[in-house]
Amino acid sequence: MITSLEIKNYRAIKSCKIEGLSRVNVFIGRNNSGKSSLLEAIYLASAAFKFEERLHKKDGISDKISYLLNRRGFRGLTWDRDREVLWHMYKCEDPIEVEFVFCDGIKLKTKLFEWHEHPILEVPYRDFDHMCLIHYGAVNSKNKSMMKTSTDLVMRVLDEFVGGRGEKVRRFLSDMEFIDANLMREIEHVEKILWRDLLKYRLDKIIIRMLKSGYDVEAEDITYVPYGEIFQLVVKLPDAIVRVDDLGDGAKVSMMIIMVAALSKNTAVLIEEPENHQHPSGLAKTLEIFLEMVMENRVQAFITTHSLELIKLLNAIAREKNVDVAIFFMERDKAGNVNVRRLTPENVSVLDRMGIDPRFLDII
Repeated sequence: MITSLEIKNYRAIKSCKIEGLSRVNVFIGRNNSGKSSLLEAIYLASAAFKFEERLHKKDGISDKISYLLNRRGFRGLTWDRDREVLWHMYKCEDPIEVEFVFCDGIKLKTKLFEWHEHPILEVPYRDFDHMCLIHYGAVNSKNKSMMKTSTDLVMRVLDEFVGGRGEKVRRFLSDMEFIDANLMREIEHVEKILWRDLLKYRLDKIIIRMLKSGYDVEAEDITYVPYGEIFQLVVKLPDAIVRVDDLGDGAKVSMMIIMVAALSKNTAVLIEEPENHQHPSGLAKTLEIFLEMVMENRVQAFITTHSLELIKLLNAIAREKNVDVAIFFMERDKAGNVNVRRLTPENVSVLDRMGIDPRFLDII
């Protein structure tokens, strides 16, 4: 689990340091305070271990950097021509940096340089007298020369640096998933990627439970049926069927979140505004099942939100299930420096009893 992180030079963020991260981390703040940039920067760092895109792979997008270039508007941006949009104020002179500190004290820094589209790890090498820049497929020295090498060599260097836990670190970061607003509109695309594995382990039962208890859908089962020349996912009701596409938007958003969380193991899940299209009752059930998956699968969650209801529901459910939650208020100055204040669930409760909305702490 990541206990702290530091970001430099990524989009809205010139600098940002967050300490005291927990199992579930919620980030609030005004628009343009850096919340989306925070999730994107974490996802960018994961590309140092797995460059290929999975859930967002569509319409010419094949890798994470290409997706991050186009996520905020699909305009066909490319690394060769448009890379500067990833940098704070479009200034590429200094690398984008994301540094993690894990719960056992291990520090791991990733950098993205304007001369190389793969994010790179910076680690001491052998005699520890200098830093070495490495990524899967190549090793770089600071003079930017490239030497092709094997993944095994990169893993040996990483393993030496993290005390024999290189594979655990690699899997944690490479398996990370990003559920953003774009993905929440792509239920057909995601089901094609995930449904086979969900069925293989009968995790579809979790989806059925969520639909029945959170969205008043009398679901008995979920299956594919032919519609013309294509197959579509449908929910079996007692007397009929309903296409998943025809469920309410809230139910489809919840399906997306639970599908991803159910298949995530020993990694992190990034979620952008899960309250979208949600009635509080459906949101409560989604959060309840999501927290079950977080604990069962040893997942760390990073969530951005504008919803006070989500914060209250999450705190209440987390208390019942004994899940650690940290809430962070983000405030960005004109220079792009992001100040982050941690609010405990008790802080939020006290503010609520005082009639103070924690989303407006900057005004207070």
